[in-house]
Amino acid sequence: MALRFEAWCPAGVCPGWSVILKGESRSHANKFEINFLCDQDDRIAFHFNPRFTESDIVCNSFLKNHWGQEERCTHFPFVADEPFQIEIDSDDDNFHVYVDDTKILQFKHRVKDLKTITRVQVVNDIIISSLEISKKHFY
Repeated sequence: MALRFEAWCPAGVCPGWSVILKGESRSHANKFEINFLCDQDDRIAFHFNPRFTESDIVCNSFLKNHWGQEERCTHFPFVADEPFQIEIDSDDDNFHVYVDDTKILQFKHRVKDLKTITRVQVVNDIIISSLEISKKHFY
């Protein structure tokens, strides 16, 4: 697992924050991951994992030392060596994922205390040109 980026937000990144990643996958890309991690333990509140070899996006969470039920999105908008923009935001109930301004999925929160989601991590086969974390106004 090659770490590409990690940010720590001590006040929590959910709900109401938006993560916008601009980048492109490598020509030999297998997969990359965007993980929303919880403080003080190994929980992954949201695991977003595009898999080029399967042309699928796998979403999940890692809680109580095991992976939850996988959710798969078969709409695969990524092309190797082509730039893309991913935006992930969160409201009180779900993570919402957009690729190039098109909503592709939502993932229901499995972590009850959203303020414990304090880190964003990007790993594996991706070239990052920018990553922005900002407060989003829903209301």
